[in-house]
Amino acid sequence: MRVAIIFIGTNRYINFLPLYYENIHKYFLPKSEKTILAFTDGTGDFPDDVKVYHQEHLEWPYITLKRFEIINKAKTFIKDFDWCVFIDADAIPVSEITEEEFFTDKPFFGVHHPCHALGMPPHTKYPGAFETNPKSRAHVTPDDDTTMYWQGCLWGGKVPAVFDMIDELEKRVNDDLEDDVIAQWHDESQLNKFYIENKKDVHTLGPEFAFPECFADHCNFPQKIVHLAKENSKYHV
Repeated sequence: MRVAIIFIGTNRYINFLPLYYENIHKYFLPKSEKTILAFTDGTGDFPDDVKVYHQEHLEWPYITLKRFEIINKAKTFIKDFDWCVFIDADAIPVSEITEEEFFTDKPFFGVHHPCHALGMPPHTKYPGAFETNPKSRAHVTPDDDTTMYWQGCLWGGKVPAVFDMIDELEKRVNDDLEDDVIAQWHDESQLNKFYIENKKDVHTLGPEFAFPECFADHCNFPQKIVHLAKENSKYHV
């Protein structure tokens, strides 16, 4: 199985790539052929199995808001892969993750936001972290199924279905921008709206796949992929 793994690391986030690369190969999908696509403004030598796309750094929040548009630059290259997986630059696999536990027959996957899983504010009551501004294409209403909230640090799906999603979310983001609107949690808000609309097609991974190192003492689940505490991580970065 061929898997394209998306790394977006501009500015100082390129510094996460060595550990990201090492742990992807050590722990993540051991039976698959993996290629990391690095969208970065960094320079220097990269491993042969990293395909580099130049991406200038965008000011916050555009570097995350424009994520779908950035990934779409590689659509032609990724079309021959089986799966496309986006993992945040500072989200690092720390124990073996097999194909059997990660993939299903559903075309999309996402990860249960750990703070939602733990019942931390603002997730304790509606609308939680969902976008409710009706001017945004990401907005939800009380009629929507908001029982699950996905974190934007890990998502993806089968090729080519995942690019139907990426195309749609790129369009929604840009339509919002034309209306001078930015969703509350940027790309994550847009992803949640799409997953609510297509919930039966989404395989939801547990919060252990987005383990928040900064809230480690509050977590009652194991560590599969750790979202690093950038200032005081116990992992070398």
